[in-house]
Amino acid sequence: MENELNFFLFKRTRKEVHLTESGREFYHSIKPLLNVYDKSVQKAKSAAIRKRNNLTIGYSGTPYEISILPKLIEEYNRNIGNDSLYIFLENFAHNELKDRLLNGDCDIIFTMPDIISKMENVKYINLVEGHYCVNFYNSSGIKHNIFKISELNKFRLVFSDSEWCPPSQNILQKYIVSVNKDVNVAYANNILSSSLMVKAGLGVGIWADFVNAYQDKTITSVPLNYSIRPKYGIAMLDYGVTTSTKRFANWLSKNYLKFK
Repeated sequence: MENELNFFLFKRTRKEVHLTESGREFYHSIKPLLNVYDKSVQKAKSAAIRKRNNLTIGYSGTPYEISILPKLIEEYNRNIGNDSLYIFLENFAHNELKDRLLNGDCDIIFTMPDIISKMENVKYINLVEGHYCVNFYNSSGIKHNIFKISELNKFRLVFSDSEWCPPSQNILQKYIVSVNKDVNVAYANNILSSSLMVKAGLGVGIWADFVNAYQDKTITSVPLNYSIRPKYGIAMLDYGVTTSTKRFANWLSKNYLKFK
């Protein structure tokens, strides 16, 4: 392969073999293609023997999803799943998840209704309605039961950039800045980074309460006095949906509150 590429992938000594800088760059670039290849092989095998079903679930990587998906899938397999069901997980930003759903790469995605509102031929099933909150790390001294938007000027706020946060949250973030002219804001490129910044003491986060990790007692979420109530659920195509997708969606809509 090195002869074909015309550069070295490995630095070799008598005792060790290391990737070169070119090798590391090549590995990181080709790794997603290898994952697609492996999945394609699995799908082809499944189609060939006509006994296996694949279910690909897309998610955006919130702390809640990362903490709950292993438990949720384990519970589903224990109660409903069968030996011929193969579940795949894919983590992408919201816009990429929408594209992958429409293209058939994902069978079902975790999302919010305002994210998919302009999509056609998509069915949304709501799982929970929450509040946009001010999220503090290890702050037992917080006395507020609710915060006004105008009270946020005293905090350093952690926002998510527009590629990752839902439209309703992006609108809220802009509104907060317009009301609090001198507010100190830090932006994170995804919600998991926002959460890590809050836990590192770099500010307080603005996101929906259902974003926090399952049973995470280190985060205190105080609702904002804000009229928009965020919702969270799942979406799938409204046509040509596989039996395994319908079965999972039906089970989840009935059992989701166990994991809240």
